[in-house]
Amino acid sequence: MATDEMPGHWYDAYELGRPGYPAQVVDVAELAPSATVLELAAGSGKLTRRLSSRFAHVVAVEPDRGMRRLLAAGCPGVEAIDGTAERIPLADDAVEAVFVAQAFHWFDNEAALAEIARVLRPGGALVVLWNVANGPVVPSITAVEELLAPVWPQDFGLPLDMMSGDWAPNAWSLPFAERTFDPICDARLPNPQTLDPEGLVAFFGSMGWIANLPDEERRPLVDAIRSHLTAAEYVLPWQTRVQWTRLEASQ
Repeated sequence: MATDEMPGHWYDAYELGRPGYPAQVVDVAELAPSATVLELAAGSGKLTRRLSSRFAHVVAVEPDRGMRRLLAAGCPGVEAIDGTAERIPLADDAVEAVFVAQAFHWFDNEAALAEIARVLRPGGALVVLWNVANGPVVPSITAVEELLAPVWPQDFGLPLDMMSGDWAPNAWSLPFAERTFDPICDARLPNPQTLDPEGLVAFFGSMGWIANLPDEERRPLVDAIRSHLTAAEYVLPWQTRVQWTRLEASQ
């Protein structure tokens, strides 16, 4: 995952506009509240807050300094440290579970799985989750879609499909994964997000291909998005897909 900091305005937009995760995701692996859990690529702490309300000790690894500042401010009881999925700064057998939200696609799969297996205790859980679109925004934002079409990546659907609903980590088919982890469990959980116009502006502004535009291009574009949002609130019909497994007890 890239470690360079994004423009300063991006962090606030990410925290305001991006969806969180349903409460059930912290319970899929049936972990005890006393568990020590690790979150990789924790970002601004959207999942971290769920984890810290459930588990006794949460360690959050995040390589981006700007994100870590948000993470530390929003999750004061969490141990937030620099690191990556490929080089986790923890001892062997340190945690009972590893969580990854909206980030596994950035990892070097084999190196990350080897590190996850190293820090997990035998029988420990790995939980991977991500949000995908599950229908159109209500009310319609067709005018915003048309406005953004020239800058939106061609392989991403408008306006919400940051990755296909059929996407899943290809790491599970690696020989290392098959001999190290149990078969994958899979669930899909409803996760609708309601945003006011400023929140929806922030959602779009948190996209890298908008956030990284020069200010003289980005600001007029963001203002134009805002001008098309006239409803009091918008519902984004996210669905959270969760996959989880356990490290084989013999490992």
